[in-house]
This record gives sequence, C-alpha cells and structure tokens, in this order.
Amino acid sequence: MNNFLLTLTISILFGIGTFLILRRDMIKVIIGLSVLSHAVNLLIVSAGVFENGKVPIITGSGHGGEITGTIYNDNLAEGIFAPLVSAGSHVEFVDPLVQALVLTAIVISLATTAFILILAYRIYEEYGTTDIRELRRLWG
Repeated sequence: MNNFLLTLTISILFGIGTFLILRRDMIKVIIGLSVLSHAVNLLIVSAGVFENGKVPIITGSGHGGEITGTIYNDNLAEGIFAPLVSAGSHVEFVDPLVQALVLTAIVISLATTAFILILAYRIYEEYGTTDIRELRRLWG
C-alpha cells in the first residue's frame, strides 16, 4: 500500500506540474516547473529505496568497536571501519548516493527558480503583464 501511495503522489505531482506549465501566466509556469522538479526528485529518491533497507548511518553511544546488532562502530586503533557486518550475513542499505544527488538537484532547482522569478519580475516591471500571449503581442 505504501508504494501505491508514493506512486500516486508522484503521478499527481507530475500532472499538476504539466498542467501549470501549459498555462498562459508566467508565474504559473514557474510554479509548474518547481512542482515538476519536486516530482522528479521524489521519483529518483523512490528508485533508490530498497525493500527493508537499513539506513547507512551507524548509531550507538559506545566507542571501541562495540556491537550494535550486526554492525560495528568505527575503531581506528583496531582497524575497524563501519559499516562492517558479521561474516555470512547480508544487509541491504538504502543507497545514499541517490539522496546526495537529489539534495544537489534541490539546491540547483531553488537557484534556478529564484533566477526565473527575478526575470519574471523584471518583465512585469517593463511591460506590466506576465501573460505570455500579451507579451508576444507587445514584442511584435
């Protein structure tokens, strides 16, 4: 059921973003681009999640290679680097590279959206409208 809700949410965001991109007002187009980029980010993150995957962050209050489940904490003196698992066991971790790439995409999307909003504001100051058809008529 959880995957269905995630898929439905991503689909609705794609639909809303596409609908807003096809509008005449530039502000709605900018909001549509933002919603569409969030939908893509959700899609990429959902592709990097494995069923019953564990988070690749080791928690625990102790030092010196204390065991927390089957995962050891770092102990540089003994040469133990996390995450190490016991021999013969297989632990699936969620892919952290996907999360790092999406975090980068969010920052780039924010900067691009801010730049496009500034351009739309300047066009509104210059021509008094953000309607694309009206601007096309004004530009000749």
